[in-house]
Amino acid sequence: MDKTDPLADFFAAETVPSSDRAFRTGVMERVARRRLRIELVLRLVAGCLLVLGLALVSPALQIIAGTLGQEMSAALQIIAIVGGVAFLGHGWLTRTINLPRLRMF
Repeated sequence: MDKTDPLADFFAAETVPSSDRAFRTGVMERVARRRLRIELVLRLVAGCLLVLGLALVSPALQIIAGTLGQEMSAALQIIAIVGGVAFLGHGWLTRTINLPRLRMF
């Protein structure tokens, strides 16, 4: 029985075939396109649901604002704006929303 050395066989073999860069680039491009389409569809669905939710809640908010009076209507607008800013700030700090980085110096 002749024992062969696997390491010697490895070094005796010819050069390793090079990877096909065009194929790899093509595959990565298709994967990126698929991810982009999925993300766009998800954002479109989320936007449609948001608009639908606002349309359904709007009459109730108008009734509440009418019963509270004009003074509370301004307060509700301020609360809505502060809530939106807080939501954007939370998303920016947790890196779920990519806003431009602000540098002081």
